[in-house]
Amino acid sequence: MRVVLEVENSKEGRALINCLKQLPFVKIRESQKLKKEHKFEEIFGIWKDRNITKEKLREKAWRM
Repeated sequence: MRVVLEVENSKEGRALINCLKQLPFVKIRESQKLKKEHKFEEIFGIWKDRNITKEKLREKAWRM
């Protein structure tokens, strides 16, 4: 059986993994970090301080 857990706090997540490792019937294969969602403006610095939205960009792109 496979179970996927999502823990918000990384410190608590590590504590949970350490606890689970003590159980002989639990195998932990690999932990994956989830991609953190960024704000649109943080990802694309070239548009910093400009009045542009994802919707406006999509609209311009589809007009081509």
